Amino acid sequence: MAKEKKQRFSYWQRPSQVVKMENAMPLSNCTSKSDFVCTAIDFYIGYLFQNESLDYLSPVINRSIKNVIGGVEKNICDMLFKLAVDTGMTTQMAVDLYDFPDGYYDGLRQKIAQQVAETNGTIYFEKQKPLDE
Repeated sequence: MAKEKKQRFSYWQRPSQVVKMENAMPLSNCTSKSDFVCTAIDFYIGYLFQNESLDYLSPVINRSIKNVIGGVEKNICDMLFKLAVDTGMTTQMAVDLYDFPDGYYDGLRQKIAQQVAETNGTIYFEKQKPLDE
C-alpha cells in the first residue's frame, strides 16, 4: 500500500478494548495505538473480502507449499543417499572381515557411492555384482 498522510478522526472505544489493544501491541509489532488500529482495520477488511481474493491466494499458497515440499524432498533424498552409502560400507566391511589396508575407507566410500548412484538406491541381491569388478 502506498504511503498516505494520516488524518485525525474521532471515534469512541470501550475501555476494555483499549486494555486488550495495549496488551496485544507487543505481539503485533505496532509502534502506536494508531498504528495498531490501522493494522487491525486492514486485517478486518481483508477478512471481509477474502472470498474475492481467494482466486489470487490459492495459486500463491499452492506454489509456496510446492516449493517447501520440494526443498524437504531434496533434503530427504540427500540423507537417504548418504544412509545407503554408509549401509553399503558397513555391509562390505562385514564381508571383508577386518582386513582393512590403508586408504580402505575412502576407496570403499567411493565405490559404494558410485554403486548407489548407478542403481538409484535399488539393490537386488540376486543380480548383485562384486565390488572388485
